[in-house]
Amino acid sequence: LLQPKGEYRARFSSLHHPDLKNAMRALQSPSESESKSVEARQEIDLKLGVSFTRFVTLYLKQNFRHVMDSLALKVVSYGPCQAPTLWFCVKRQNEILTFVPVPFWVVSVEVRDG
Repeated sequence: LLQPKGEYRARFSSLHHPDLKNAMRALQSPSESESKSVEARQEIDLKLGVSFTRFVTLYLKQNFRHVMDSLALKVVSYGPCQAPTLWFCVKRQNEILTFVPVPFWVVSVEVRDG
Protein backbone atom coordinates (compact mmCIF):
# COMPACT_ATOMS: atom_id res chain seq x y z
CA LEU A 1 0.00 0.00 0.00
CA LEU A 2 1.08 3.56 -0.63
CA GLN A 3 1.74 5.49 2.54
CA PRO A 4 1.13 9.25 2.48
CA LYS A 5 4.31 11.26 2.87
CA GLY A 6 2.59 14.10 4.65
CA GLU A 7 -0.42 16.33 4.77
CA TYR A 8 -0.53 19.55 2.83
CA ARG A 9 -2.87 22.49 2.70
CA ALA A 10 -3.63 24.90 -0.13
CA ARG A 11 -3.89 28.43 1.25
CA PHE A 12 -6.15 30.77 -0.71
CA SER A 13 -8.66 33.49 0.03
CA SER A 14 -10.11 33.87 -3.44
CA LEU A 15 -11.83 31.51 -5.85
CA HIS A 16 -10.23 33.29 -8.80
CA HIS A 17 -8.66 30.63 -11.03
CA PRO A 18 -5.09 32.02 -10.98
CA ASP A 19 -5.20 32.28 -7.17
CA LEU A 20 -6.30 28.66 -6.88
CA LYS A 21 -3.58 27.50 -9.27
CA ASN A 22 -0.95 29.41 -7.28
CA ALA A 23 -2.20 27.89 -4.02
CA MET A 24 -1.99 24.38 -5.49
CA ARG A 25 1.59 25.06 -6.66
CA ALA A 26 2.61 26.23 -3.19
CA LEU A 27 1.12 23.60 -0.86
CA GLN A 28 2.15 24.01 2.76
CA SER A 29 2.02 21.95 5.91
CA PRO A 30 -1.06 22.67 8.05
CA SER A 31 -0.54 24.58 11.27
CA GLU A 32 -2.27 23.92 14.57
CA SER A 33 -3.14 27.60 15.07
CA GLU A 34 -4.86 27.80 11.68
CA SER A 35 -6.75 24.61 12.45
CA LYS A 36 -7.95 26.06 15.74
CA SER A 37 -8.99 29.32 14.07
CA VAL A 38 -11.04 27.39 11.50
CA GLU A 39 -12.71 25.45 14.29
CA ALA A 40 -13.49 28.69 16.14
CA ARG A 41 -14.98 30.28 13.00
CA GLN A 42 -17.17 27.22 12.44
CA GLU A 43 -18.51 27.44 15.98
CA ILE A 44 -19.11 31.20 15.70
CA ASP A 45 -20.87 30.75 12.33
CA LEU A 46 -23.12 28.07 13.81
CA LYS A 47 -24.02 30.08 16.92
CA LEU A 48 -24.53 33.27 14.93
CA GLY A 49 -26.65 31.45 12.35
CA VAL A 50 -28.88 29.80 14.96
CA SER A 51 -29.32 33.01 16.97
CA PHE A 52 -29.97 35.29 14.02
CA THR A 53 -32.29 32.78 12.34
CA ARG A 54 -34.41 32.70 15.52
CA PHE A 55 -34.35 36.51 15.84
CA VAL A 56 -35.30 37.19 12.20
CA THR A 57 -38.00 34.50 12.17
CA LEU A 58 -39.65 35.78 15.35
CA TYR A 59 -39.40 39.41 14.21
CA LEU A 60 -40.98 38.66 10.85
CA LYS A 61 -43.72 36.52 12.42
CA GLN A 62 -44.60 39.36 14.79
CA ASN A 63 -44.41 42.19 12.25
CA PHE A 64 -45.05 40.60 8.86
CA ARG A 65 -47.20 37.55 9.62
CA HIS A 66 -49.21 38.07 6.39
CA VAL A 67 -46.04 37.86 4.29
CA MET A 68 -44.79 34.78 6.13
CA ASP A 69 -48.20 33.12 5.70
CA SER A 70 -48.58 34.07 2.05
CA LEU A 71 -45.17 32.55 1.29
CA ALA A 72 -45.81 29.56 3.58
CA LEU A 73 -42.63 30.38 5.51
CA LYS A 74 -42.12 28.81 8.91
CA VAL A 75 -38.49 29.84 9.31
CA VAL A 76 -36.27 32.44 7.70
CA SER A 77 -32.80 30.97 7.85
CA TYR A 78 -29.58 32.93 8.12
CA GLY A 79 -26.03 31.67 7.98
CA PRO A 80 -22.77 33.40 7.09
CA CYS A 81 -22.02 30.67 4.53
CA GLN A 82 -25.44 30.68 2.89
CA ALA A 83 -24.90 33.73 0.66
CA PRO A 84 -21.71 32.43 -1.00
CA THR A 85 -23.26 28.97 -1.37
CA LEU A 86 -26.40 30.46 -2.92
CA TRP A 87 -24.19 32.44 -5.30
CA PHE A 88 -22.54 29.21 -6.51
CA CYS A 89 -25.97 27.64 -7.08
CA VAL A 90 -27.38 30.68 -8.91
CA LYS A 91 -24.25 31.02 -11.03
CA ARG A 92 -24.40 27.35 -12.05
CA GLN A 93 -28.13 27.56 -12.79
CA ASN A 94 -27.54 30.61 -15.00
CA GLU A 95 -24.78 28.72 -16.84
CA ILE A 96 -27.19 25.85 -17.44
CA LEU A 97 -29.99 28.16 -18.62
CA THR A 98 -27.72 30.08 -21.02
CA PHE A 99 -25.90 27.00 -22.35
CA VAL A 100 -25.66 26.90 -26.12
CA PRO A 101 -24.79 23.46 -27.47
CA VAL A 102 -21.78 23.24 -29.73
CA PRO A 103 -21.72 20.66 -32.52
CA PHE A 104 -19.22 17.88 -32.03
CA TRP A 105 -18.22 14.74 -33.82
CA VAL A 106 -18.90 11.21 -32.73
CA VAL A 107 -16.71 8.48 -34.15
CA SER A 108 -18.34 5.06 -34.43
CA VAL A 109 -16.36 1.98 -35.27
CA GLU A 110 -17.78 -1.32 -36.37
CA VAL A 111 -15.45 -4.32 -36.32
CA ARG A 112 -16.33 -7.48 -38.19
CA ASP A 113 -14.62 -10.78 -37.86
CA GLY A 114 -13.50 -12.22 -41.17
